Amino acid sequence: MTRSVLIFRPVGYALIAFSALGMVACSDNPGLTEYADKLHSDVHDTLELPARSITPEKPVLQYPAKSELKRDVERTSLGFMDSMRLNHCRLGQEIAENNSSLGKLKDGFSKYHADLAMVEALEDCIEHPESANVKAQLEEALAHKKSQLSASLANAFAYEEGLRKALSIGNNPLPQIHVTEYNYAVNALERFTRILERWNYTKEPDDPSEMIKMLGRLERSNYLPDLFRTMLDYAHKLEAMRDQLPEISEALHCPNGSVPKKAEQLRDSFNNIYIKEMQGDIAEVIEQHQRLLMTLENLQGIAPQPALKDYIAELGKLSKVLTDATVHFVRPWQRFYSACNFTPAPD
Repeated sequence: MTRSVLIFRPVGYALIAFSALGMVACSDNPGLTEYADKLHSDVHDTLELPARSITPEKPVLQYPAKSELKRDVERTSLGFMDSMRLNHCRLGQEIAENNSSLGKLKDGFSKYHADLAMVEALEDCIEHPESANVKAQLEEALAHKKSQLSASLANAFAYEEGLRKALSIGNNPLPQIHVTEYNYAVNALERFTRILERWNYTKEPDDPSEMIKMLGRLERSNYLPDLFRTMLDYAHKLEAMRDQLPEISEALHCPNGSVPKKAEQLRDSFNNIYIKEMQGDIAEVIEQHQRLLMTLENLQGIAPQPALKDYIAELGKLSKVLTDATVHFVRPWQRFYSACNFTPAPD
């Protein structure tokens, strides 16, 4: 697989894209972004400046609260005598299952699936020859049940723990980039979304076991939440370093061809930390995030709540946020390397 990566290079001292073969409250653990802290500390020690913290606060971006997303769903009911006359079609069984103790425990997308199944059963039963005496009541119930599907779907997005976790911002950045764990999570999210799209389009639910399995995988995985946290934390730290050191002193820009000792120390720190460690990690997390963009866009289109649509849209912008932060951070270093004719390569 090929990928486009932003890389620091001396040629023209611009940030350029190239294609290469793809590789596989505050944060409790700095994870991958600890390299930024190391570079920040080295630079300020070299320049004998007091280092201020670049540790981000708890991200403002958060999956909306359940109370904000919840919708009231009106119960669709048939008269007792009418429901007793439905054993000739599947609707009678659906009503019995929904009224059972297990049926009443359903929530999230299991509940939404049950509502779609009830709509399908109502439609089938209306067409059944033995439903003539209750057809009017069934048609009324069908219209009401359909009118509640949007609220049922909204509650599924509000309460489904697997999806909430997958699309939430994690407590910590990734400890490392792990292709297998990433594929486990992203494949589950993609398969879940394809099933939901099919249900949403056809309104004909198939066996929910596959969706339930995918949601279980998402609930067990921390990878996507930690990926989102990594991108937010890296963007914050890069911008903080840029703001605290907007330009390396002209005295270290190798005046008259001489190379000050501190200029060499800065070069070594940047080469060994940013070029060797940070740059590849940033490119990798951006690539992983970009694979999610179509899935996020599809979920945004299905979610009924404006607040959730806005939140998912912000998740989709994280690649651009991190790319922009990287560009702004690297530019002063490009000018410094150009002035000293340094090569951006680790020792």
